[in-house]
Amino acid sequence: MRRNGSQQSSAMAITAYFNKATMPTQQETLGLIVSEILKEGRSLSRLSICTKLLHRVESTENEEEIAHYNALIGLFFER
Repeated sequence: MRRNGSQQSSAMAITAYFNKATMPTQQETLGLIVSEILKEGRSLSRLSICTKLLHRVESTENEEEIAHYNALIGLFFER
């Protein structure tokens, strides 16, 4: 006999777990981007970091991620 109730509760538990995932910190995100740029053999600059951030903004539909990336872009233009 098959138990659909346990399959549904397992799926709901997994979904709830991933929904609790938090955004990485600004330092973590910048660290990942810097690592990507260096692994690509490109020079590290404000332009290269902002370009990566803009690409991430364009490739996501998650409003929380967009706000996170836009906040990081804003850091580069503060004085």
